[in-house]
Amino acid sequence: MTYEKIKLVGIMMGIVISIFLIGAQLGILNNILDISLGIVKGNEQYIYVVDKKSTSAITLVGVDRRVGYELQSILNVKKVLPVIVTGGTSKFKSGATAVASIIGVQFPEMAGAPAKFTPETNLANLQNGGAVIVDKNDLGNMENMKVGDYFYLNNIRVFIGGLSVNNPGLGQQNIITSVERARQLSGFNANQVSAYLIKSTTADTLEQRKIVEQINHTIPNVKAYTGKDFADITTEYNKTSSGIVIPFYMMVAFSLLTGIIIVGLTMFSSVNDHIRDYGTIKAIGGSNLLIAKLILRQAMLYAIMSFLVSMGLLFGLQYMMSMAGQALVFSSGMLFALLAITLMMSLVGSFFSMRKIFKLEPVQIFRM
Repeated sequence: MTYEKIKLVGIMMGIVISIFLIGAQLGILNNILDISLGIVKGNEQYIYVVDKKSTSAITLVGVDRRVGYELQSILNVKKVLPVIVTGGTSKFKSGATAVASIIGVQFPEMAGAPAKFTPETNLANLQNGGAVIVDKNDLGNMENMKVGDYFYLNNIRVFIGGLSVNNPGLGQQNIITSVERARQLSGFNANQVSAYLIKSTTADTLEQRKIVEQINHTIPNVKAYTGKDFADITTEYNKTSSGIVIPFYMMVAFSLLTGIIIVGLTMFSSVNDHIRDYGTIKAIGGSNLLIAKLILRQAMLYAIMSFLVSMGLLFGLQYMMSMAGQALVFSSGMLFALLAITLMMSLVGSFFSMRKIFKLEPVQIFRM
């Protein structure tokens, strides 16, 4: 490996580029799916009660307000918090418009709102007339407005009372306000809410599942989920209904195939250049198993070194994107998957080399 530095660099570059592209694509996809969680993002500690026709957190059908009173009677239910999710249009000083998602929540619990806000944001401002909270990353698309500036939402004058962090919408602006103001801004049915978020007396998952089962057995026309289950359902819905994952998976497949081809051809070339050496090993009694161990050990070293370089590049990209206000999401499961892909790429690439050596007869080296 150290003797043939050009081939070492070639193999590592093939793996690094492939893993970097795969990691970047999956990181962007994870971020899109994370954004698409809607009111579930950062709120998985609650139990969600939605209409039975609702298939995810972004396809919410109105729930009768009387259901809220029924939920109060369920054992171990501490608080029942209404949330309204509806659409709107923002209009700025220049006359430009943008699509908005209006999310109405109750103060001070803020169930359904983002988990983080900028330090200067005072959530109590939501009780002021016309106050809304927008995401910090959306300000650039709002003509660089600041806290305290006014704009129009559904032709009603509102002002920015605070900023959320890492809560951008997917092709729209997520605007947080109170439940009452959300109704005023959108004309939402006064007898309905989009969902109820339940704060239980315990954070134990098993106990929450018991509450979910009790709600599903006693209250008709609604469906209850734990926060984790509703997040999973929303993610699966986004994957299957939007078609957004197909281009990403195709890029991942092409990157993987390209990496295997580059690694396989380079390793095959390296083995071919040293075919006499491997033939000599077999001539003096070396077995195919011994040669396989040598090649596989070499492949493992390639994989480990390339994986470390790839991780450095990916986390560097993540840092640069965060500085620009964009997120790149790497879950622990994804990182383990990238490691497995790296090892698989090296092993598959070395397979073609081993086949050539296994077929080599020791006597053939005297004819080379």
